[in-house]
Amino acid sequence: MKKAVAVVLSAVFGVALLAGCGETQAPEATATSGTVATNGAAASEPAEDNTGASAGEKVTLNVSVFAQEHEQVMYKEVLSRFEEDYNVTVNFQVAGDQYWPELEAALTANTAPDVFYLGLGDIKKRVWAEKIVPLDDLLDVSSLSKIWPDALNLYKYDEASNTLGEGKIYALPKDFSAVSMTVNKAIVEKRRAEIEALITAGELPFYPEIDADGNLPVYTFTEFATLCKALTFEDPSLPETAGSTQVYGTHLWEDFTLQPFIWGAGGEYLSDDHTKVLYNSPEFIAGYEGFMKIVEMGGSGLSTDETTGYLKFLAGRVAYFPCGTWDVGAFQAIENDEAVNPGKSWFDFDVAPWPISDSYKGLSIQERQDKWAGRVDSVGYCVSSQSPNQQLAAELAYVLSADEEVQRYVAQQGGQLPNIVDMAKGEYLTDDTYFPETREVFVNMLSGQNGRRIPTSFTFNDLWHSEGFITGVDAVWSYYEGSDKGVTPMSVSDYLNSIQANAQALLDQSISDEADINPNS
Repeated sequence: MKKAVAVVLSAVFGVALLAGCGETQAPEATATSGTVATNGAAASEPAEDNTGASAGEKVTLNVSVFAQEHEQVMYKEVLSRFEEDYNVTVNFQVAGDQYWPELEAALTANTAPDVFYLGLGDIKKRVWAEKIVPLDDLLDVSSLSKIWPDALNLYKYDEASNTLGEGKIYALPKDFSAVSMTVNKAIVEKRRAEIEALITAGELPFYPEIDADGNLPVYTFTEFATLCKALTFEDPSLPETAGSTQVYGTHLWEDFTLQPFIWGAGGEYLSDDHTKVLYNSPEFIAGYEGFMKIVEMGGSGLSTDETTGYLKFLAGRVAYFPCGTWDVGAFQAIENDEAVNPGKSWFDFDVAPWPISDSYKGLSIQERQDKWAGRVDSVGYCVSSQSPNQQLAAELAYVLSADEEVQRYVAQQGGQLPNIVDMAKGEYLTDDTYFPETREVFVNMLSGQNGRRIPTSFTFNDLWHSEGFITGVDAVWSYYEGSDKGVTPMSVSDYLNSIQANAQALLDQSISDEADINPNS
């Protein structure tokens, strides 16, 4: 068995995080057998004109995306069916963590692929530079009403009024993604006695499992930190490839997982009009302090550890970790592999909520259900203005985004939730061929109950966050972790007050830069 574990997890330990849209890199997952049919006729019939090819010559469509290994398996299957149905060749290009700068270079050189990803923060500048085309004239727009409205609206832009969320459609969502917490129930079960003792002592209100009425175990910041401390221990039963027997309650980091803590404390990153940074607001400070409380109480992996929290989670060494909808297939592959994980002995994952403010301590488990929030996000398939095959490229975008069989296939492989609302709220929840067990959490997030849009997607660039906030967080970790990171340790409050002015200046510059390149201003 140890040899089998080594073979599988060696591939896991060789991967890293993708920076692109915040999506975490994951191990290769085995796709289920079978094929998937495509049917783009709901959008429009394949066009005979605008092919860019001579009679009898097969058209080639260039498609560029970033994707994890298990996602690549899915989309290669989908694209092979599209090639057959439309008698075309699809050149499927998969980039790594340099996707966005490489795409920018291709757009600048006028060598962009026919279909590529459109980030939410890039819509205006792509339209202004005339790099992408609206899809309204290439597709039957009425066929798009089945897609999540909030997801489709992300790619609408009215250039005349400079209004996002309205006007023409410039991309179709690759997915409408959500990031909840996930929990390794195998670790929790090993610490049942310790957790129940905390409940008896009044330090925890309930066991970390869904109650008889279907309510999720939503904890306050202090409760969650207490739970994570109890889940930090030595586990000699872990396989050799875990790398260590040390298990942690969690291992989070600011640029991807702080947002739920800020929202859970009633805070925001930006003002409603997205012109003011709110780092030094009392609510933001409280949320960040709740985040660091886990570190302060000893329930977190160390920031000085060379092994990332993601790899620790995959090795059964972290109990709670973020879970993007795109991660589910990779997690499920480990859970279901009897050779590696017999009887789910060290990896048994499910979706869980994020923690909330200590001010909610007096609320019942039922009253806590709508108080937490996690990030929702998206990237979209757009069509290059330089594509000689725009109609066909739009058909491909439609098939990838809205074809029912394709959506069923990728969701059943754990690659995403269905983009089709009725499918997501229907068979996705009732059909056991989908996973994980508590997948309704994802649906609730996309439906608006527990989902919030990533703050940096509202601004022209993210420098007010990446440079104005993230670059200096070592000072905070040094303060609460007691580690020497070569910087002066600072409390959350001191740090946030120290960076506020510069972060605001960076946002002001971003607003000015956007106005400077707006051809309509």
